[in-house]
Amino acid sequence: MKLDIVMHYEVDETTGEVKFIGKDEITVDTAAKKTSTTKKTAASKVDDNPEPLITLEASKLVLTKGAVDALNPCEDCRIDIKYKKRSDNKLVPVIGTDAAFGTKAGNKLTKSNTVSYRGAANDKLSAYGTVFKLEPTDEDGIFFMIGDKKPVEPEPPKELVDIKSELDIPSLEDLENADDTELGNFDFNL
Repeated sequence: MKLDIVMHYEVDETTGEVKFIGKDEITVDTAAKKTSTTKKTAASKVDDNPEPLITLEASKLVLTKGAVDALNPCEDCRIDIKYKKRSDNKLVPVIGTDAAFGTKAGNKLTKSNTVSYRGAANDKLSAYGTVFKLEPTDEDGIFFMIGDKKPVEPEPPKELVDIKSELDIPSLEDLENADDTELGNFDFNL
């Protein structure tokens, strides 16, 4: 319960005199009006799967416990994704810490084992899939990300075109032997 006291005064504007009129006591039942101001947070659960898997979502990467254990990030390390050719000459994504790559790039790993991954980088990685298994590379701490999709390879051109034959470009020899055009007929005065 709360007690409010309101004092009333009258002010004479010409003389500036203040005169007390009275007071009102108002009791307010605060128990009925009290509202909860607790903040709801999304419960983030850590995936305890021991298999090293990474899931690509709309704006982040979700790592399983097995993936975090495989990457073994230090406290200040960032997780980075680059692209590398495998032995079969196909470009695939590779993941590792910035320490393993020897760079200062990537995003920090959160306590819920997620990494922010947005925009064009997310779009490029989504061409390889949404769920990735980690395979070790020949470098320590760096893993191939094997996705659940095969990336679309650009089709080779169906027919090669000889540009010189398509365009009528005179050879340098032809230009040297060309008739000189008389420029005397042109008026160059402004």
